[in-house]
Amino acid sequence: MNVHDVCSLLADNGITATASDVRVEARDDRWAAWPSDGRMAWFPMNADGAQRLYVERKILGLLASRCTFRVPRILYSAAAGWDVRSMVPGICDPWALYNRLQGDRRLAKQIGRSLGTILAEQHSRINKEDTSDWLRTRLSWPEPWDRIESRLPDVVHDAALLHEIGQVIERCRAEEERGPGNCVLVHGDLGLHNIAIEPSTGTVQGVFDYDGAAWVDRHYDFRYLIFDRQDESLLEGALEVYEPGLGIRLDRDRIWLFNAACAIGFLAFRQGTPPETRSCGRTLAEDLAWVQYALSATR
Repeated sequence: MNVHDVCSLLADNGITATASDVRVEARDDRWAAWPSDGRMAWFPMNADGAQRLYVERKILGLLASRCTFRVPRILYSAAAGWDVRSMVPGICDPWALYNRLQGDRRLAKQIGRSLGTILAEQHSRINKEDTSDWLRTRLSWPEPWDRIESRLPDVVHDAALLHEIGQVIERCRAEEERGPGNCVLVHGDLGLHNIAIEPSTGTVQGVFDYDGAAWVDRHYDFRYLIFDRQDESLLEGALEVYEPGLGIRLDRDRIWLFNAACAIGFLAFRQGTPPETRSCGRTLAEDLAWVQYALSATR
């Protein structure tokens, strides 16, 4: 699909867009298109893509009707499976925000508190009965452990590190065998890359990209709210609001274990990628640094 295809489909349905103002990207069985007017359009590449868009539209509809935080709103849904959405206002620049938070723990705590408020609503206002016949019950990341273990030796050549990673993988397997904990609607990929910020105040405007959502353990939605062992300001801010708001206490060790699982998954995903080439935004050295501090937190 190219910009002319997008403009033609939109025009056929009464939506005006100019080819010079539209950007199109391939995104996991779907095409994403950005007209220059604050909207976004999604088109399925195949049946899997159509199903993903269908599920995400249902999630966004539930959130929009029951929660106060902003999510993309469905403006138009075509019978062919594509849709047009309003985007959450604000700026999404995750690496710039990450660098800013490294030196500003007050802002990290503020953003964390906003995310804690958002998650308290998301986790408590959607019921299992709302999603039982169409929402997945397993997250897509990290990939299956057998696949990760087969890839790791091509990426990591330190036998001691591979041994320690293997121990964490066994703990993750044991968690999976134990079965789900207290399950809720989990975003699945909540981090700085999927929130919109008002740049002058650092206020979280809203959340987007619920393509990976699932009905799973609530701890998963906190796994990307930690940067390193010495700074948990973002996570602390979220839990300061979330825990008293819902009257529960989360298991910090479980959050760190899930964080380590993701770090290991991204490290294995680098198979075949040169060390200085960025994979999912990080070099090999940066992926190894993440794995090392996540492992230290799970010891």
